[in-house]
Amino acid sequence: MKFDLLQNAVNEIKTELENAINTATYNGNQYANEQAAKEALIRSQNLILKIHEVVKISLLDEISKYRTDFTIFPPIGARSPEMAVYGLLKSKKQDVVVMFDDVPDSGNHIAEGPLAGFYDSIGQEKAEKSIVIGVRSQLSSIAKNFDTLMERSFAETLNLRLRLPNLVMGDVYLIPVVEYDDVLMKRNVVDWKRDVIAVDKFISTFLAISNRSYAKSDPEIYKYERVALVVVDFRQNPPKILLSTDELKAGGFVSENFAKEYEPLSPMDFAQDIFEIYRTRHAR
Repeated sequence: MKFDLLQNAVNEIKTELENAINTATYNGNQYANEQAAKEALIRSQNLILKIHEVVKISLLDEISKYRTDFTIFPPIGARSPEMAVYGLLKSKKQDVVVMFDDVPDSGNHIAEGPLAGFYDSIGQEKAEKSIVIGVRSQLSSIAKNFDTLMERSFAETLNLRLRLPNLVMGDVYLIPVVEYDDVLMKRNVVDWKRDVIAVDKFISTFLAISNRSYAKSDPEIYKYERVALVVVDFRQNPPKILLSTDELKAGGFVSENFAKEYEPLSPMDFAQDIFEIYRTRHAR
């Protein structure tokens, strides 16, 4: 991804989040406390949509080097329309989808499975030759929600790939190295919890579901082609995006004995890697 855009996005996330905490207001509305204002801001998706824009612009810049016959959904600068893609169990509006014009729309009724009879307006072939990117963040209650969040990441790929096995999928996930203190928020105070989150656990889990090895008989359909784990220290001003294993160790965010490498999850080459995989798989 384009680093300057990513840095600007996390700067804006920090500014807007901390303003909601300090003032208990969001979008001109006064809330009972800062926690409620923060939750309203997060529910609005205005924070994570900043990362969506970075992903879309980075994909546009990379794909445009090779092709012009594609469309990104939602368009850059807009939050709709989102493209719904049918998997085995359900249809879901995806965060970012790239559709290519060399595959015509071929809407059809789904023939089998629990969605049998539903009309897929895109068609299976066009959907399978698209790029689907999920974009998410977790800024609080990280330990409590970790298992649920990881199970959801795992389920996203399985639902789509069991119907669209050739689909190229990516995931972009933003986490802070230290959470904001939700107790002090209620007193209009911006501060952080004492403990570092389990960054090593995120790295280990995402390494296990990234870098899909594609073959005709594919045992890794649960994996994304590429995951980008965006690790940010929001305590610094401007917030610091950590981009290497050495930086994580130097900051005390993973132990010196941590044996795995963060670099395969770095956001920096995410768009390039995703589209290179697409070009290889769907060469024309």
